[in-house]
Amino acid sequence: MNKNSLLMFILPVSFLLAATPSEIIKKDFNSKILPQIVKDLDKNGESIVILRIYKTQKSVTLKTYKVQQTLSVSELLVKEGDYSQGYKYYTKYILKPSQIKVTDFVKIIGAKTDKDLDELFANNAEKLIQVLKEQKQFIAVKGLEKIIKKDRLNDLKAFLKGVLAGKVPASCS
Repeated sequence: MNKNSLLMFILPVSFLLAATPSEIIKKDFNSKILPQIVKDLDKNGESIVILRIYKTQKSVTLKTYKVQQTLSVSELLVKEGDYSQGYKYYTKYILKPSQIKVTDFVKIIGAKTDKDLDELFANNAEKLIQVLKEQKQFIAVKGLEKIIKKDRLNDLKAFLKGVLAGKVPASCS
């Protein structure tokens, strides 16, 4: 009986300590592949583009990393935005409090292309906050500041880029 109770305790703890496949792949990439890429770049003086594709049952996510000689490991692993997380934060902090639907939000900020969004989101979305204040959307500004504090600005940007591409959720239109 004592051995069984000990075994019942050890098994769940061992599963918690085991690394997930994505963690193993990231560790392997950082320890083996990336140093080799940097070593090759030092010899040739070139840059490389790395594509990482995540496939789930519902979607396929493509992330691009451009590696140059001057980049460090932390600069390489730039945090990319996630559309679904951006949707979550938009509805929680902007849509529900201010009742601004995403199609109206895009019109308010005057974004028509991805380049426009990149300009608005530059420098921690300073220009976006300024535009919202000029349009007297103070509740949306408060929500945007909360999103910035949670470090989810890239997710919001990815969501708005998806909206510009025509991927508008039914609850936000």
